[in-house]
Amino acid sequence: MIKSNLLKYTVSIVTLTAISSCAHYPSIRPISQKKTPSQIINNYKYESQARDLDSVISEKNDGKPEFLREVKNKKVDMWIKYFTGRGKDRYERYLKNGEKYRPVIESTFDDYGLPKELYFVGLIESGYYLKAKSHANAVGPWQFIKETGQRYGLNIKRGVDERQSIVKATKAAALFFQDLYNIFGSWELALSAYNAGEYGVIRRIRKANTRDYYELSRQKKLPKETRHYVPKIIAAMKVYNNARRYDIKIPTYRNNIYENLEEVTLKKSLSIKQISRKTNIELATIRGLNPDLKWAHTPFIRGGYTLVLPKNDVATKKLNAYEKVAKNHYKKPRKKSALRNIKKANKEYILYKVRKGDNLYSLARKNHTNISKILRLNRMKKRTIYVGQTLKLPQADINTYTVKRGDYLLKIAKKHGLSITKLKKINGMKNTKIYPGQRLIVSVN
Repeated sequence: MIKSNLLKYTVSIVTLTAISSCAHYPSIRPISQKKTPSQIINNYKYESQARDLDSVISEKNDGKPEFLREVKNKKVDMWIKYFTGRGKDRYERYLKNGEKYRPVIESTFDDYGLPKELYFVGLIESGYYLKAKSHANAVGPWQFIKETGQRYGLNIKRGVDERQSIVKATKAAALFFQDLYNIFGSWELALSAYNAGEYGVIRRIRKANTRDYYELSRQKKLPKETRHYVPKIIAAMKVYNNARRYDIKIPTYRNNIYENLEEVTLKKSLSIKQISRKTNIELATIRGLNPDLKWAHTPFIRGGYTLVLPKNDVATKKLNAYEKVAKNHYKKPRKKSALRNIKKANKEYILYKVRKGDNLYSLARKNHTNISKILRLNRMKKRTIYVGQTLKLPQADINTYTVKRGDYLLKIAKKHGLSITKLKKINGMKNTKIYPGQRLIVSVN
């Protein structure tokens, strides 16, 4: 079936960025050890696009893929009964949170060519509590784990956690949803993967020999939570669209600050109070729009920190003028390093003063050399060193690469003619997790 479809249609495939673990679970091990994760996903994408080409052609004129199809399903009826019965208070609390953010959420999905109805995924995920945190350490309205958030460009470090920003996290979620839909070709399967992980869903599809979400559910091939996940979202949509019938109160917000926003990139770390004074924007408004900030000042981040503010050209100009003359409120501390007290001697070697805890193995590893070279350069016969001793360490010629959004370790390794094992080794990495802005060593001469 797949082969005939592939012969029938010539599908142009853009190599898909390798995706991190889903928003809730760590990455699931691929089915085959002979293929890389990227190959598995890309091969599956061929199958998916070949089967769904007809449906893609028949999409709406606006080019957006249709969202979840209407079906008669006992689980959907069960969740409708819950949301309008004993779970009604909770559902209305979720709506109270969600309606406040709905304008910016729908606008973001529209910008990314995605269905606005994805709003209901966040409603089920977190009830739009921005500080929501799961037992698996998934955080924010879209419940990203740290690795997934970083892979999609979110800053997660001391002083800032952009998973809690409705503006920034929704953009990351949009990128994630795009990738999932590109892989599976249906929203039922894409949302299943959002809940249970891409590889887990692919493995179950192959095992059951069907790509129909409801058939997978009927056969109980998907986890129980995932079998309820899509019906729960459909039920939430139906109740919302028939609010009067179910006596559900949908709140309205006048002068909603989330309807008209802009983002300002700050290269310096600035006090939030000073920003409020200089722009005449209330401090509470700035804090409300930037819940990802943990400190009383913006963080110092390479490439700048994005501050969300109400759209106001005058305030933006004042803030930009203030940043030019303001001093950094916070300077990024230097990481402690065993090679901190290095002094360049010449092109062949550097001088290093031995510190407590040093040994020849660690010094060789951090300098991308070996113990034999250090012994030979220092004319040493024994491997014993002592604190305060000055050593000559070989000067390595190192080339680096700065990780960009969409990069993954296999892609970088191939680009520089390396294996993943070699790339991990020269960078002292224990796993394959990388993030935008990270500098990787790609060659040592």
